[in-house]
Amino acid sequence: MPLPKPWCLPPHRVLTDDEAAVLYERATEFADLEKNGLDKMVDANIRRNRMTDVRIALYDKDGYEVTGADIHAEQVSHEFRFGCNAFLADQFDSAEKNAEYERIFKDLFNQAVVPFYWMDDEPERGKWRFEKDSPYIYRRPPAEQMLDFCKRTNCEPKGHNLVWPSNIGLPKWFDELTVRERGIEIEKRIRLLAEKYAEKIPVWDVTNELVGTCYRSKLLPYNFEVRAWELANELFYNDYLIINDFQGFFNQHYMERMSSAYMQAKDLIDRGYRVDGVGIQCHLFHNEDMLCDDEPMKFTADHMINMINCYATLGTDVHLSEITIPSYDGREKYLELQNMITENMYKLWFSMESVKSIVWWNLVDNTAVPVAPGASFDENYFGGGLLLNDFTKKPSYNTLERLINRDWHTSADVHTSEKGFAEFCGFNGDYELTIKKGGDAVKKKITVTKSNPLIQVILD
Repeated sequence: MPLPKPWCLPPHRVLTDDEAAVLYERATEFADLEKNGLDKMVDANIRRNRMTDVRIALYDKDGYEVTGADIHAEQVSHEFRFGCNAFLADQFDSAEKNAEYERIFKDLFNQAVVPFYWMDDEPERGKWRFEKDSPYIYRRPPAEQMLDFCKRTNCEPKGHNLVWPSNIGLPKWFDELTVRERGIEIEKRIRLLAEKYAEKIPVWDVTNELVGTCYRSKLLPYNFEVRAWELANELFYNDYLIINDFQGFFNQHYMERMSSAYMQAKDLIDRGYRVDGVGIQCHLFHNEDMLCDDEPMKFTADHMINMINCYATLGTDVHLSEITIPSYDGREKYLELQNMITENMYKLWFSMESVKSIVWWNLVDNTAVPVAPGASFDENYFGGGLLLNDFTKKPSYNTLERLINRDWHTSADVHTSEKGFAEFCGFNGDYELTIKKGGDAVKKKITVTKSNPLIQVILD
């Protein structure tokens, strides 16, 4: 039985410039919201789902309304999570490159994926790689180093992952154990991660690609995934827990509520386990001449809406958990292609109430998992970064920077009424208020959410 796509792609055919232009036009027919008559609906849904009409009630320290005060409200962070894997933190060959990567990452993202791949966490049984002085492994900076990166970039850390039965998800020494011993080691790992990081990392992919790449599951005890979720519920009780996969969402793998990923999540929920979110991977790992012919539904707006709404019926949030949108060899038309799909999909995903985060996968081109020469699949081939290898920003990076930091950013100047109220409409997130009346300015912090439209602010 052949491996599931995209791991068995046929040899690619390099398109001519004219063919690349045709590919761009065909992709636009699928993805462009305006061409599909959805742009106004998406804009309205962004306003409805991501913004709140805020009323600030301003009081002095004695409890009296403060009238005639000038308030400047500046958004400092989003409630919505715009993330990326940070597997290259401190991985470059110079301090200057590492600092530039960190600066660019901080400018765009508020969530960073922290790698917890068991093969590299515990390459030798009983010897863990969590401390900063751990041996170097490419794309696998140790957890303590990653947590420092998250503090410096003001990013929420997301742990990826607790259990993944794949070649890089399980250590090599795992094969030598009995089934019973393997179950013991899985439980030992989850308990150790909970002890060390449950209070430091608030979001976790509990199980990863159990449907998509579960080709080593035969090594594991029966219902190991159920035990993993039982432990996650018990030990990560204050954390946000996600089931993550890439199959069951698109084309022949998507069968609405009969989809494999849907049924797996529903089984866990029906057993009584808390599943906070479903992670939907969307890697467009398709050669140029396959992008629109092989699996076009991956980036059609109608399919995205129907599919996301279907998974939301589980009663969980939805996360676009791993995003790759290709720019291939980086010619101008392919950069435009990546930019067009990126802008339209981010707008659509951001507009949908059930979606809580979007995680771009690899920030920089040619930094994905390296493969042996002649391998049938090479993730680096697709040019799925937002930056070229020399850190030059692609149009897609500039578009996301505009959307996140400008179009979806609130900066408002308001004035308190005779009853001490001031009102504005803002994107949900954290704000800094600068309040002036007469003398010096006073700084206050507030959080705007749908559940908190009336905010009392008391001047000291």
